[in-house]
Amino acid sequence: MLVAVGLADRAALDGRGSFGEARYLAFGGAPEPLEPGRRYRATVRLNGVAQAFPPGHRIRLSLSTSYWPLAWPPPRPVLLTVYEGSSTLTLPVRGTHEPDESPERPFGEPEGTPPVATTQVTPPEMRWDVTRDLVGYRSALEIVKDAGTVRYEDTGLDVDRRAHERYTAVADDFTSVSGESTWTMRFRRDDWNVRVVTHTVLRSSETDLFVDATLDGYENDRRVFSRTWNETLPRDHL
Repeated sequence: MLVAVGLADRAALDGRGSFGEARYLAFGGAPEPLEPGRRYRATVRLNGVAQAFPPGHRIRLSLSTSYWPLAWPPPRPVLLTVYEGSSTLTLPVRGTHEPDESPERPFGEPEGTPPVATTQVTPPEMRWDVTRDLVGYRSALEIVKDAGTVRYEDTGLDVDRRAHERYTAVADDFTSVSGESTWTMRFRRDDWNVRVVTHTVLRSSETDLFVDATLDGYENDRRVFSRTWNETLPRDHL
């Protein structure tokens, strides 16, 4: 079982919040199956976030047994019961006696290496599309992260980077989930042109994870290298 915990400021407009995750509520080291009907006490430490809750704002605590597609779902549906009377939310509190003024010796100007001179040759593309089939109950998330073509002026090197990801699931069929990812990297300068393409598909059953992956290397659009992986991994409480 997976437990995802989210904390958010309900009055904030920028959606800032903190999230934590616990898988199978591991006790004493290695994860182990939970016993249905038995009560467990678990502590989930949230990630740090620079957020102060102004007076009058409400704090929302969200608990979920799913965090798809950032975390692979469990093999079967899970019913999670939270006992409010014995549950607590502990947040750091800054004392009112601490001064709010800036320090007497402020930090100096930040130092760093000058950025590399680049030119955006072709525009980037970013998309997050969600679709739902109301007949077959299939949901899909499609992500495109394309940096376009960037030219490094010092060397005349053109670099292309594109990622295409697709995640699908059907209703409450936990064995229907699938994640598919294609990444393309291209490097070009004068008459030199090379490209690497990776394609990975992850599926699962109640007992196993199935990974199918390919890696292809191209020179001047001619494939010069190819490798394929087909792996079956036991879920082992995942």
